[in-house]
Amino acid sequence: MITVYEPRPGPIIVGVDRSEGSRDALAMARRLAAASGAELLLVSVYPAGARSATVERGAYARALAEEAEGALDWVLAPLSGTRPVARAVSCTSVPGGLQETAIAEDALAIVVGPSHRGPLGRLVQGSVGERLLRSAPCPIVVAAGGCRHDAHAPIARIGVGYIPTPEGDEALRAGTGLAACSGAEVRVLNVVEAPAVGWRTGSLDSTAREQLATHIADVTAGAGAQIKIAGEVVDGYADDELARLSGEVDLLVCGSSSRRAVGGVVAAGVAAGILRKGRCPLLMVPRGARDGFAALRVPAEASV
Repeated sequence: MITVYEPRPGPIIVGVDRSEGSRDALAMARRLAAASGAELLLVSVYPAGARSATVERGAYARALAEEAEGALDWVLAPLSGTRPVARAVSCTSVPGGLQETAIAEDALAIVVGPSHRGPLGRLVQGSVGERLLRSAPCPIVVAAGGCRHDAHAPIARIGVGYIPTPEGDEALRAGTGLAACSGAEVRVLNVVEAPAVGWRTGSLDSTAREQLATHIADVTAGAGAQIKIAGEVVDGYADDELARLSGEVDLLVCGSSSRRAVGGVVAAGVAAGILRKGRCPLLMVPRGARDGFAALRVPAEASV
């Protein structure tokens, strides 16, 4: 018997600067790389065309590039053995530099650290991660504060926030694709939000459960592996219920929303709630982004 491997996925881009959040991002990226077989590419973006009132333009540009290189060295300093590829990139904005690199490299994902300005280290409005979610060419992963302490822990439990739309299917495919090659368990949660306080019918829950079961069966049928997966339908508020799920899994996956969408990602209130209340790393698939996680497969065995 020989083992036939699927083509290696594109690299995982890690956006870094000289902050502990960047080490959280690197640690989360290493866990994703171990699960997916992808390589890492660390990127430190420095401003293009920046000027100084006291330093000659060329010298100032070189100083900024050296500072970016220094940030890469600082983030990588704790690692032993072979280091990932690292690159300083010049661009007018940090999100723009990460996006351009992701497009050029056909990246599997972009991983960023939590904002040091937000509550509990989560994203805040206007942060790099929040801006990336508007137009990223691939999934975005936001590391949780403290991920640097779990760099070698496997991704064993994946949560998926599901809505019965093509965008929800995309999130489900991303979660099951990652589970297919890592052996992780998958928990799918569909939150049914009643249109009015106190309004609820048994037929609503029944229909939601039937839809969820059908979509899970359809998506897992093409995953190329036996996946341990469980689905649940609950009543409540999406951000609260998904935040609860985030405390029970190693990674939470969400897709974009076809309703009240802002910037191609989950409705603003839900996204903000998850990012503010969530307790684990979050993987989000912007609308229209290439979802390489959905294509992940286990190595297949073939006879000679």
